[in-house]
Amino acid sequence: MLLEPYTVTISGTEREDGEAPYTWVVNAKNPHDATNKALKIHLTEATCVDLDDRAEMIEALADLEIEEVYEGLPPADCGYHWNDMRESAQA
Repeated sequence: MLLEPYTVTISGTEREDGEAPYTWVVNAKNPHDATNKALKIHLTEATCVDLDDRAEMIEALADLEIEEVYEGLPPADCGYHWNDMRESAQA
């Protein structure tokens, strides 16, 4: 199955301080797959959670909110930074 780009926006406790959420672009089969990939990236990249530490991961997940998931890239004039985590971008 061909993977498509999805944009996933996730906010954590930084939203309580008025900071912007993180936006990740991943290649995925569907919105559910995209959300899972973005959560894994967010936990390791933005919050530095050890995914092998189940208690730490569960605690971190409790603070996160999925703000938005849609197929495609953010618009060129979106006005915010987004993180390109598509496999082709990492090669």
